[in-house]
Amino acid sequence: MMRTSEETSQGGLSSVPVRRSLLFVPGNRPERFMKALAAGPDVVVIDLEDAVAPAEKEAARRKALGALADLAGSAPATEIYLRLNAPRTRAGLDDLAALLDHRPRLGGILLPKVEGQGDIELVDALMDEAGYDTGLAAVIETISGLDSAYAIAKASPRMTFLMFGGADLAAELRVAIAWEPLIHARADVVRAAARAGIDALDMPFLGLDDPAGHDREIVAAARLGFTGKSAIHPKQIDAINRYFTPDGEAVAQARRIVDASTKTAGGVMLLDGKLVERPILLGAHRVLAVAARTGLSA
Repeated sequence: MMRTSEETSQGGLSSVPVRRSLLFVPGNRPERFMKALAAGPDVVVIDLEDAVAPAEKEAARRKALGALADLAGSAPATEIYLRLNAPRTRAGLDDLAALLDHRPRLGGILLPKVEGQGDIELVDALMDEAGYDTGLAAVIETISGLDSAYAIAKASPRMTFLMFGGADLAAELRVAIAWEPLIHARADVVRAAARAGIDALDMPFLGLDDPAGHDREIVAAARLGFTGKSAIHPKQIDAINRYFTPDGEAVAQARRIVDASTKTAGGVMLLDGKLVERPILLGAHRVLAVAARTGLSA
């Protein structure tokens, strides 16, 4: 069974996933899949949900599954996820059944509109039955999902990240899709993911012609505790990767933490007179994983 990002981080630096940026690509546009990989995101999500009209769901499912075999190995450093339709819908169950029949090589499955841990447990059980082992991630974009965010994050050892889905949630909350009205909801997702030891990715910035606004929101998301941010256009990826890449000082400090941890063999660790606890160590592993991915060194 898949291990969580927290568990894999204990197995060494090379096993820590890097998820600074996530790029959505429509599942019914397979000619765009390679272009999405070429943009340099850490995660590409082939989208069978929001990007596909209801009448095109079946065709998109067929095209996406058919193209996945050709994508395997095309960009080894990039995880490929498939976003299904919501697990409580007929389209979502059809997506899952087709996926379990094909069992393509994937980084994971992204489930939208997850309402509670039961949604994850159902998919997890069906994956076990089919002998299909890959990651699971959830979009938190409903009030019920927000209320259950931590239970969702811990519902399966396959869970790799939570993504904050602000557009649908804003409609339920009766607020604008803007930073201030959604900041508390964002913080709830960050807290749930951090407590579970998995990544937290912020929603895409929808203003494609507002790069300054995009930059401000990336900085704010990073300060709030998100480990990465999603995107709806390749031109957004460079800025996300840049802002979520640590500087030399951060890399050097992370190396000191990890080296000190190695010397104490997992025991109580003091560094510069301060106790270094597990979340700090996990964060250091993530910093060094990004450094390795980007060619930085301490």
